[in-house]
Amino acid sequence: MSYVKDIMNKDVVYVEVPGNRNEIFKKFIEKKVSGFPVVKKGTKQIIGIVTRENLLKKGDEEQIALIMNKNVITITPDTPLSECIKIMREKGYRRIPVVIDKELIGIVTIGDIVHKLLIKSTSNLKVKDIMSPVGLICWDNTPLNIIGRIMMITGSHVVLSINRNEQINGILSLTDLMKYSEIKIEEKKTILKAGSEGQEWDWETTSFLLITKGKITLPEIPLHQVMSTPCITILENASISECAMKMKKYDVDQLIVINAKNEIQGIIFDMDLLKSL
Repeated sequence: MSYVKDIMNKDVVYVEVPGNRNEIFKKFIEKKVSGFPVVKKGTKQIIGIVTRENLLKKGDEEQIALIMNKNVITITPDTPLSECIKIMREKGYRRIPVVIDKELIGIVTIGDIVHKLLIKSTSNLKVKDIMSPVGLICWDNTPLNIIGRIMMITGSHVVLSINRNEQINGILSLTDLMKYSEIKIEEKKTILKAGSEGQEWDWETTSFLLITKGKITLPEIPLHQVMSTPCITILENASISECAMKMKKYDVDQLIVINAKNEIQGIIFDMDLLKSL
């Protein structure tokens, strides 16, 4: 039997609270990962998880404590790997922190399972047996800020680009989206008025309260300027291990599935590969 300690990553990148949005924003862009464990400052005591989706959905929040997900599930080094995978499949988690006495000592990610385990898979399943439908497709001239909004509303992790010739010509992921995000400072002026009380006439005084707030925004540039192209593809009859190897080689979370005629049949995500276990 395999255990979490056999594949977990001990070099964990985490964030601390108290902390602010700018810290995690920079880390997401720098590390190119989809989430971080959150610990209490000065300790390794885990108190939450923060993901790209949390950050983009709560882009006007300043504090990590208000952005993160406090309902964090953890495992131990001696947890059977099968149980870890079951949690990932049932909950849709891409990472699970590994703890001893509530202290963070490691992490297991979907990448660890794909790159260390599924790359050696002997499953008889083919990519076409476990792939997902294509999902979200947008015109390649759609502004990036609109793309971001659509992805948040639909819960999509990727969007395929289609051109005027009705051909798929690129792909954009949430990781790509983060690279072009920026924190925009907005100022709101509130008028405060006060008058003298208890008199038939008064002098009215007016003052202004200036509220400054940062918000995560995306530029209004067209999709075709920022998408990845060409799309990385895999044949529908490819094996699970071939798919895992290709994901590792290109460092991607998904591949476009095509048939022998080069026609798109679907998309396979790293999470889909867990169905083979």
